[in-house]
Parts: sequence; C-alpha cells; structure tokens
Amino acid sequence: MLDQWNNLKEIICKYKAVAIAILIIVVILIAWLLQSTFTNENDHKIVNSNDDITTNTETQLETNAKHTKNSTEQAKKIKTEDIFVDIKGAVKHPDIYMMKSSDRIKQLLDRAIVTEDADLSKINLAEKLVDQKLIYIPKKEETINSNQQINETNTTNKNVSSNSTKVTDNSANQEKININTASEPELLTVPGIGPSKAKSILEYREQNGAFESIEQLTEVKGIGAKTLEKLGSYFTT
Repeated sequence: MLDQWNNLKEIICKYKAVAIAILIIVVILIAWLLQSTFTNENDHKIVNSNDDITTNTETQLETNAKHTKNSTEQAKKIKTEDIFVDIKGAVKHPDIYMMKSSDRIKQLLDRAIVTEDADLSKINLAEKLVDQKLIYIPKKEETINSNQQINETNTTNKNVSSNSTKVTDNSANQEKININTASEPELLTVPGIGPSKAKSILEYREQNGAFESIEQLTEVKGIGAKTLEKLGSYFTT
C-alpha cells in the first residue's frame, strides 16, 4: 500500500507541469468562448438597433414627403381658385369676368380691352384681383373735368366759407355720386375729400365690398360722424 502511494506520488510530481499547462489551456479556451459569445450578442444588438434607426428614418422621410406633397397641392389649389370681377368704364367689353385669384388687373384689361380714350395713369396694373371686385376705368376727359371741378370747388369753398347755408344749397343741387361705383377722380370732386380720403374709400370698398348705406362711411379711416354730416348729401348707394 505504501509502495502504491509512493508510485502515485512520483507520477503526480512527474506530470505536475503538464497538468498545470493543460489546466491553463482549458481556462483560456473557456474565457475565449465566453468572450466570443458576448461579442456576438453585442453585434446582434447593434445590427438590430441600426435596423430600427433605418426603419424610423425611412418612415420619417415618407411622412415628410407626403406632407410636402399635400402642401404643394394645397398651394396650387389656392393659386388656381376662380374669382369673379366686374369691370366698367372705358373698356370695349365691360362685363363680369371669371379670373384666377393669382391674376392682376393687367390680365383683366387684356380681356376687357381698354378704349383709346382710357386713362390708366391712376390704375395700378400690377394690383392683384379680388373676388367680387369692381374696377372702373375712367376716360381721359373724365380726369380733366374732375380736375376742373376740383379747382372750381376749391374757389367756391373759399368764397362761401363764411356762409354754411350757401354750401348746403349748392350740395343739395349737385348730382349725387354713387359711392359704390365712383372712381378716385369722381370722389375728389366732393368738397372735403382729398386724395387721402378718396384712396381710403376705394381701399375700404375693395376689401369689404359695396357700401350698404352712406352711414357706413364712418368705418373708413379719416371719416367721422362730423365729416359724414358734411359729405352725406353728396353721395348715394
């Protein structure tokens, strides 16, 4: 028994270095296998994460593309909206025309065709058309007559400034002007209306449509109740 133990002891001592070397190799192999498994799992997670990011990006791009397309279609729809505009005065074909909301007065005049005696000096050809807009093209003779009337009116006002009764009598005898069709030169013939008030009246009419009553003039910038008392007898709707 003692001999067997001694023999076993000698064998262990003899192969001790080999056993240690084998053990080290086994430990290294186990560590390498564990590391490889962990690396593969991380790589798989990274790939999945990249796939998710790519999918989300593609979805966002598709959403943005649809939104841009819808916005473009909406803009085109707005640009091609039909409107109706009435044109009168010094044109060969006065009528109500169906135009596009993006059209200008110049395009309307191309269809209505102005006459030779039309005065376009105070017409803004680049102005955009507005639905239900009334456009009046004055004749050259109207502009001349209006200027003469303005001068005569100014002279008369100076002479009768001390007698309000005479002014009232003159205004009663003067032919009333339609506030919804009057051009700027026609408005300027009314005592108390200068270029600024005339322009304000035209702008109000273009933005809000026809006046329903003379009293509505008080909604125009620069015209109050007192001014309306002086101007009311000159206008009709």
